[in-house]
Amino acid sequence: MLNVCKTLVDTAAWAASSSKQISLPNEGAITRIMITAPFTVTACLAADTNTALHAWKPFQSIKIEGGGGKAYFSMTGEQMGRMLHFVNLVDFPGRKFERGMATNTLYACLVLHFGSRPRDVYGRDNPYDLSAFIPAKDETNLKLTIETTQAADICDTAIDISAGTFTAHVFEVLGLPDMKGMIPISSTESYAHTANKSDLSAQFNIPCGSFLRRIAIISQDDTAISSGGPLMAADEISKAGIILPKENRRLIELDYEALVGKLALPGELLTTAAGAVTKPIITRQEGFLLLDFREFGNKDYGLDLRGYQNGDALLGLTITNYASGDDTIIWYDTIQPYKLG
Repeated sequence: MLNVCKTLVDTAAWAASSSKQISLPNEGAITRIMITAPFTVTACLAADTNTALHAWKPFQSIKIEGGGGKAYFSMTGEQMGRMLHFVNLVDFPGRKFERGMATNTLYACLVLHFGSRPRDVYGRDNPYDLSAFIPAKDETNLKLTIETTQAADICDTAIDISAGTFTAHVFEVLGLPDMKGMIPISSTESYAHTANKSDLSAQFNIPCGSFLRRIAIISQDDTAISSGGPLMAADEISKAGIILPKENRRLIELDYEALVGKLALPGELLTTAAGAVTKPIITRQEGFLLLDFREFGNKDYGLDLRGYQNGDALLGLTITNYASGDDTIIWYDTIQPYKLG
């Protein structure tokens, strides 16, 4: 076997409100993809709440699909680069994703790690993690698709993106024999709030027929993109839980503060144009929750829902402080067995 890391020649230039595609290699097993994107903006960024996630806002949706529309990774919604960035903070503690601006350029770096072990037993980075992978050698038209936001006012109330380039860096294992493994089949759904919901009564069918590794959730206020939003909000989900109706059981039932405390996301430092540290931006974690099911099932794969039918496993949320235009976006990190070769 041979571990390979390469920067793809095929890149995509920034364009507002558009779909940008990058062709991925059809060889080996892809274990990780890193996306980098320097964006040229019309002015240096102010240190306010609208810019707290400036580098990741331009990513509206991120998808990886193979021939016939086979979906391996799907994180779709509003400015989903923010959600992936938060997942990265959990998977790669201590890694610095923030970078100060230089000559009106800001820098985004997002990591799509498909396995369950982004770090090895020694705590070192583990990019060639075969606990789950994209079977690229079995694919024919493998594409990374990035949907972008509008250019105007995406970074701040008066700052626009004028240019940028999306580049993919692929980590893959070549020369694998025919083998069994796991592949990602993640998906997303959006929920527009209609009213306050008590006692986990806002309920969503969890995808069944596979292993459920994690669920990531972002709740947002209805602030328009033209005002720097939508802004993440910590006051809209007061409780989250997993309900198993057939067993008459609630597997998880924790309020927002307990979930945030359990997650313990690290804070980041917002940097100015000169690269000087201003202040910790603790509000970056507001409105984000991550439920990890590997502590309830298989240590790599999570809950085995292969024998479950639609409606047998539910995500329940308690919704508070309802206002028209509020919404919640849910990402299901699921994997399923696959025969490579």
